[in-house]
Amino acid sequence: MLTSKRKAHLIVVTTFILGVAVGASGQYLLSNRVAQPAASTPVDVADELTGVLKLDQPRRTQVIQILSDCQKQSQELREQNRPQYQAIRENARNRIRALLSPEQLALFNQWIKDLDAKREKRDERKQTNK
Repeated sequence: MLTSKRKAHLIVVTTFILGVAVGASGQYLLSNRVAQPAASTPVDVADELTGVLKLDQPRRTQVIQILSDCQKQSQELREQNRPQYQAIRENARNRIRALLSPEQLALFNQWIKDLDAKREKRDERKQTNK
């Protein structure tokens, strides 16, 4: 028969093991879940809406046109505002550069170069996916 002290130890150890198992399972599920990709093109959205709203072909075509127009206007707005975003970004970078030692500055500049290359690749992919 287990003593009270042994029971208490057993309960604490079991609780700890269960906590680790639940925590690890939760972390695994959160890090490996596959999110449903959002509909990204007007046709994708129209397909989704057609399923949800039971759109007929003429209305589906009109929805595609409306969404295409919206997408074009949004892109034009982004292009108009791009210089302002770039100025804000460059200002922040210069303020950070002013804080850094020469060794840190070299590392920061390389990091910025890599970041800009990733941004450029992402933008190119977006352009080719249109």
